[in-house]
Amino acid sequence: MKVALAANGAGAKLKDSIKDYLLGKGYEIEDLSHEDIFIATENVVDAILTKGITRGIVVDDYGVAPFMIAAKHHGIVCAPTYEDYTSSMTRRHNSTQIITLGANVTAEKLSCELAENFVKTEYDGGRHQIRIDMLNREV
Repeated sequence: MKVALAANGAGAKLKDSIKDYLLGKGYEIEDLSHEDIFIATENVVDAILTKGITRGIVVDDYGVAPFMIAAKHHGIVCAPTYEDYTSSMTRRHNSTQIITLGANVTAEKLSCELAENFVKTEYDGGRHQIRIDMLNREV
């Protein structure tokens, strides 16, 4: 599986740790980083919407700006994650394509584990699809 990964300057060190960790687990990484968090996030959104990549991770200081930027796009489900349960449940129940992480909020080892949880978790579908369909009707 190929993962789109990006960070701004504030998230670059953590992004590199996550990149090395996921590469070590056998994932392919497309690094779409940019010094500006808006452009870095847009790069990941574009990879999801047009290049067939199914998972993206964006890292900045605290994970909120890229969440807000990505969530503005029709067809994108994004969630900030700070702990183990959310990193997998947001995939299982929301079919989340992008998570955001904060370099000043979550420790390196935990961030790597959260990234892996997100990437390896599949969407449950079923009753959760109703919510996804409602989201996709929003403009």
